[in-house]
Amino acid sequence: MKKILFLLFVLPLVACGGSTEQVDQESTQQELASISIENQKNEILLDEIVNPDSEKAKPIKKESVFLSDYKTYKNIDEKIKLEKINAAQTLDQPWGMDFIDSNTLIITEKKGNLILFDLNKKISKDIKHDIPVVQSGQGGLLDVVFFDQFLYLSFTKLDENLKLTTAIGRGKFIKPFNTLDDFQIIFEAKPYYSDRIHFGSRIVIKDNYLYATIGERGQGIAAQKVNSHAGSIIRINLDGSIPDNPYADIKGALPELYMIGLRNPQGMTIANEQILITNHGAKGGDFLGLLSSGGNYGWNEIGWGGTNYSGTKIGKGEPFRDDFNLPIISWVPSIAPSNLKVYQGNEFPEWAGDILVCSLKFEMLILVTIEDEKPIEFKSLAKNKIGRIRDIEIDKKGKIYLITDEKNSYLWKITKD
Repeated sequence: MKKILFLLFVLPLVACGGSTEQVDQESTQQELASISIENQKNEILLDEIVNPDSEKAKPIKKESVFLSDYKTYKNIDEKIKLEKINAAQTLDQPWGMDFIDSNTLIITEKKGNLILFDLNKKISKDIKHDIPVVQSGQGGLLDVVFFDQFLYLSFTKLDENLKLTTAIGRGKFIKPFNTLDDFQIIFEAKPYYSDRIHFGSRIVIKDNYLYATIGERGQGIAAQKVNSHAGSIIRINLDGSIPDNPYADIKGALPELYMIGLRNPQGMTIANEQILITNHGAKGGDFLGLLSSGGNYGWNEIGWGGTNYSGTKIGKGEPFRDDFNLPIISWVPSIAPSNLKVYQGNEFPEWAGDILVCSLKFEMLILVTIEDEKPIEFKSLAKNKIGRIRDIEIDKKGKIYLITDEKNSYLWKITKD
């Protein structure tokens, strides 16, 4: 059986200057031109990385980032059956979904709708709620997680100065009445910004902690500052209180911070005892990596192989640095990754332990084959067939469900052909 068990690189915090551009490839369908990278091999080797997360940290020799190019992916659609589930009723820019039982999904729409979908009857119902959500730019009602009778939701919130932020709240779901009761906000990212981009917003619950991704809102170097949530992953208790986080005792730091140095992370999933994330780079440099306590991925001192949209270099032009965390995979050109899942189930037993990544930009699902704890092969599914794939869920039998970030879109199911 394959395992997803990657080495954790937890590296020192670096606070530096820099600049960025406020263009976001996750929200555009235009294909960006490929950029050249000095090392054209599949791997960039670093001589030595240390892991100070271990009490007896030893140098790890020549660990690598896998550079992946979508143009090399083999399509395997002949092995799958792609089925439209909700043919009678479309969705309007759905963003997140989660199972509440084996036959029922809850789906969010950016404009604020919360939808209960019965997979057996193929019918949907609106859930009544009073979430103070505002749809603006890339914001709106975004992710949803069902846990212990509560729905946890991320959404865009407006303040009295007409600025926006990522907020997270929870309410008790009363299924017989299709209502969300006693909704309470348990987190608001600080500060609020006028920009309408890079909200992050993916949620995972693990070991009774809630983790959430927060985009850097187009603010660039704010992702290196610990007095801001911009460009981070936060960790809180399920009631919104703060656990023993790595920045909790640092003067001036926001105590919810768990990891910093990200641009716009929109994917997060549990893999064994670890958490995997995806992050949007600029023009190239999207990545898949590991969440690590106190870690720093380096935005915008580095760009993970990418450049600014104008073609200018990010920071000093270094793709990676050994004082920042290393991703596992970097995509050049960009694929605009959204959510991801580690596959388990009987529908495709040969994929057990492999990773499925949603690509918005190239409208495909990417299958990353894992062997000896490393990515070795990439394949595409459903390419250019259903639209910009935003979220993925896998049921207990291994059937795959997808939603696309489009108006008049559908819920799709992938099974073995």
